Amino acid sequence: MSPKTTKAQNSKVLGDAAEYYALSQFAFAGRPGTKMPDNWEGYDLAVETGTEKGQGTGLQRVSVKLRTESDGWKAASWFMFDDRRECDWIVFIFKQKEGALRSWIIPFTVAKDYANVPGPERKDPWMRDISFEKLQRKPLCDYENNWELHA
Repeated sequence: MSPKTTKAQNSKVLGDAAEYYALSQFAFAGRPGTKMPDNWEGYDLAVETGTEKGQGTGLQRVSVKLRTESDGWKAASWFMFDDRRECDWIVFIFKQKEGALRSWIIPFTVAKDYANVPGPERKDPWMRDISFEKLQRKPLCDYENNWELHA
C-alpha cells in the first residue's frame, strides 16, 4: 500500500474485491449475477437462481460483508449488518491473515434469527451482529461455501 492510500480507500478496494469474489463464486456454481452500483440501497449483488424449487425464483438480492483478520480481531470478531436493509441472502467473507478465504452464504431471515439483538441502550438498534464463533456452529456452519444458494 502506498503512503498516500488511506484506510478508507483500502477498505473500499477490499469491499469491492469481496463483491467481485462473491460474483465469481456464484458464477462457478451456476448462479450468474451482477454487481449493483456503489451505494445501492440494501444489497450489493443481484444473482440469478432460475426457477428451481426451494431456491426462490429469478433474481435474488445479495448483501456482501467482509471482515479481515487483524491484531484486534479477537476483541471484535463479528460481522455486522443493518436489519432494515432487507435482502434475500447475506454473504459473510472472512479474510484470514494466512490461508484461504472463508465464506458463509446465509438467507437473510436465518442471519437475522441468529444474530444478536441489540439492547435497548444501543444508539443504532437496527445493527445486528453475528460472531465468527457462531458461524462455525450448527446450523450456520452448514451455510459455509453455499454458493448454490441452498436454503
